Amino acid sequence: MAVGLFDVDNIESIIRKSTIGRGFIDLHNHDIPTYEIPESYTIKKCRFNPENYAQEIRSAIEPIVNLAESKGCSASLFTALYEGVLNAYQHGNKKDKNKSVTIAYNIESNSAEVAIIDEGGVIHSEFMPFVLRHREGRHKERFMDFYEFTDMEKPSTNNGTGTSFIHTYVDHVNYFKSDKGGLVLHLTKKF
Repeated sequence: MAVGLFDVDNIESIIRKSTIGRGFIDLHNHDIPTYEIPESYTIKKCRFNPENYAQEIRSAIEPIVNLAESKGCSASLFTALYEGVLNAYQHGNKKDKNKSVTIAYNIESNSAEVAIIDEGGVIHSEFMPFVLRHREGRHKERFMDFYEFTDMEKPSTNNGTGTSFIHTYVDHVNYFKSDKGGLVLHLTKKF
């Protein structure tokens, strides 16, 4: 049976074959325009302790979520922000307590915009087709974690579901390179 060349769910497609085994992509090595935090955003820099990071992440995002909820946003924003900050801390910063996660946000009367910025700037090559899968809306058809998607062994400390939850609970997700080479996850939630 023929395989769609750009079918991100099919490991035999040209998209998947071009990323499998490529390892990691360091954004520092790519000369592309960088994300600038808009002046209207409030900026919060956070460092997390490896022994208590889950609670510290919750404490960092709760005021943002509470502000959004006070304007009519659903509580699902909490899950998206938690997973975004957790991914920045775990995958971007590699749980380095000396690296910051920046949360920049703007809450309006009918929308929340949040940028989550790590200091790592290194992404797994197969993260690209995984993101494309979500942009196509396939996560709504069949929920799949990153490790199932890549056929990699799932570590005991990570479920690989953060990206799927993020794309499920907000209206728009985009990824950028920060001015310092880190990964920027930009989320928009309408309400």
